Amino acid sequence: MDVNGLQHEVAEIRLLIEERLRIRGRDLEAQIRKAGRQLPRAVRREAEYLLQANLLIQNPKLARMIDAARARRAHQTIVRHLKSIDPKAERNGRILNFAAFVAFILLIVGIATVSVLYWRGLV
Repeated sequence: MDVNGLQHEVAEIRLLIEERLRIRGRDLEAQIRKAGRQLPRAVRREAEYLLQANLLIQNPKLARMIDAARARRAHQTIVRHLKSIDPKAERNGRILNFAAFVAFILLIVGIATVSVLYWRGLV
């Protein structure tokens, strides 16, 4: 595994996180930290491995410790997960959840209002 190849993979993952999750950060570590529970535990674990590999590859002697096959698998796992996320569907889901919440609150307020009017004998 060479430095440019790993840095290209990290850059690709950073771009996908920014596009799909709309999370920005100064580096991949900051983006992963901000993503938190939006990423499954297995994907976060693979991202941590890539971060560690990215640090080790800067030193030629330590670069031999990197398992190239595992780094490739980690990259593929992260990319596969991020490409499966549809930002438009996520946004529509949030909008629908908010609309349902507002409708529920209005229903509760309406029921409470009618109940109070009934107890006071106005209805």
